[in-house]
Amino acid sequence: MSCFGGQYKQIYLAEVLVEKLQLTPNRIKEIDDEAVAIKVKLLDFPLFEMAREDFESLKKSPAIIDKDGIIRFSIGRSCLFIRKPKDLVEELRTASVGIGVFRVGDTFPLAESIVKLSGCLCDQVAMSTNDPENMPKPFSVKGGFHLLDPGENPSGVLDMELKITCLGRFVTTKYELRPSFFVFKKENDMREFCVERNIPPHVREDLLKEDYALPESIHEKFMASADLKELAPEKNKKKAKKKGKNAR
Repeated sequence: MSCFGGQYKQIYLAEVLVEKLQLTPNRIKEIDDEAVAIKVKLLDFPLFEMAREDFESLKKSPAIIDKDGIIRFSIGRSCLFIRKPKDLVEELRTASVGIGVFRVGDTFPLAESIVKLSGCLCDQVAMSTNDPENMPKPFSVKGGFHLLDPGENPSGVLDMELKITCLGRFVTTKYELRPSFFVFKKENDMREFCVERNIPPHVREDLLKEDYALPESIHEKFMASADLKELAPEKNKKKAKKKGKNAR
């Protein structure tokens, strides 16, 4: 199948993962103690905006800029969309990815970059139609992208990955609901995954003060069962010692 084959719309997953940001001393001074957001624009998708403050679990642990001017993120965003293969391939051939570094709340970037895409989704499209059980690797653009300030002065490097995966014409998922979490797995996949609500310690404390009934964590259950297993041999040893003393 050529790049322009296939008239049916396919489901795609676009993912943007920001690993770390390294800024020059001048840009670090501009940030001061403010939070930093990374904004990524691709095609006609909604703006991908990522900041550590998006997650409650990270709000109490502000970004730490190390001695090399590096801020670690390890956060991302994803977007499901549909396209005809030929339309998407043509769009990506001429598309650029816009990247901006902002102080949270600002509309004017501290630094930015324009990245040209290279590669093709031909294999993804062909395999999703002919052999959906053995999909090739996603279309991926990864690296350290050099940033410039509005005056076009070097301002740092952003380590980021953009992936686009063709999922075919449909996606099926098996799932099981539990009181405080759910389990899911893909069709014909042995792996199972658990999803539960994440309650950071500071949020948990506030909820407990309000007598909010917190769901039992899967992690806590596993820890409890592990503790019981560790305690069981000790209990058996103590019982054996008592029996030995009584026999004497």
